[in-house]
Amino acid sequence: MARERTSKADALSFLLTYLIVEQGRSIEVDQLHLFRLNSLAQRAADEINTTEGAIPHEVIEAVAAEYLAEA
Repeated sequence: MARERTSKADALSFLLTYLIVEQGRSIEVDQLHLFRLNSLAQRAADEINTTEGAIPHEVIEAVAAEYLAEA
């Protein structure tokens, strides 16, 4: 059975939920941070959709760790 494709919007939603709710981080909403988050969400969606056997929450957590390391 094929898995439903993950959109950038879904990846961004999961990414923000993980950062804010699960990690308890606050996010500054300015153009730079929004651009970075959108770019990371697109990359995560691309990886989830093109990698066989990718586990979406693990991809999102890896992207979130990268974001947190740069913050």
